[in-house]
Amino acid sequence: KSLSLFPFSSPFSPRPRGSIARDLIPSLTKSASDRGRGEPGPAVMAVEEVAESCGSHAAAAAGGGGGGSSSPPGAAGSGAGAGAQSRKQQQQHHHKLEVYTEVLARLHAAEERAPGFDDDLWSHFNRLPARYAMDVNVERAEDVLTHKRLLELAKDPAQRPAFAVRAVQVSPIVDGNQTDADSHTAGEEVASRLLNRQQSIHPPPAFGSSTNLEALALEASKSQGQDQDSTSDNVRSLYRPMHEITFSTIDKPKLLSELTCLLGEIGLNIQEAHAFSTNDGYSLDVFVVVGWHAEETEDLIEELKKEINKIEEVKQRHIYFIAI
Repeated sequence: KSLSLFPFSSPFSPRPRGSIARDLIPSLTKSASDRGRGEPGPAVMAVEEVAESCGSHAAAAAGGGGGGSSSPPGAAGSGAGAGAQSRKQQQQHHHKLEVYTEVLARLHAAEERAPGFDDDLWSHFNRLPARYAMDVNVERAEDVLTHKRLLELAKDPAQRPAFAVRAVQVSPIVDGNQTDADSHTAGEEVASRLLNRQQSIHPPPAFGSSTNLEALALEASKSQGQDQDSTSDNVRSLYRPMHEITFSTIDKPKLLSELTCLLGEIGLNIQEAHAFSTNDGYSLDVFVVVGWHAEETEDLIEELKKEINKIEEVKQRHIYFIAI
């Protein structure tokens, strides 16, 4: 499962049917096989074809076939379609390898890694669907380590759901239609100064440059120039505290809905969400939220723990009553 949702005005707000159909269509993905420690490393895996989609996974299971490709069930003779699917898989795998290589290089440059780290990182990318490698921000290689750590923690029932919280910020995209005269308004000069100062404080979200969040920031930036008297207030609003909350636990139906409700219970407004399922039954769900009163994360972490404990207590009471 790979799912990206954006933007959310509220975790409970109704959305137009068309936008739901467009945003919520999951790209279901699954690896064709698990890779053990004794098997070839990333360099050898680079030339292996990995089935990334449910359709190709089923085709491989049904066809078994030679020549490195197989036709989808019931579509024997559809060589063009099978070839296109195979090329797509190869492109996805090639992109995954490129992202893995870039992230690995950045992590090795930052500090020396333990033996076997390279293979563990490659296994992490292979657990997740192709969309993960397509979306993750390679410039934030340490975020990949956070995701890897949370997925490992989720194996322990006492740690579920494992989660991490951090403050993030999104910069407005550059408006190509903006004139030179417009770009030098007093309001935007103030915004630019604050932007430069803020950029050194918080990192961007884990999944690249979110065009949706950037567009929201751009709209706020435009409004500053229209009312210079309220520029400072608008800029402060643009850079209100924004947090990224990442969860990992056992994958199950309605998990995304449960996590959304959990965040709503403590007054958080979801701006963007990314949900991934691993090929061994775990989930990685990343939310960009606003609504918390401070940039510091300590109180927010404690509030999340309290809400998670409340949910667990309700579940335990429910199990107790069923047993009775």
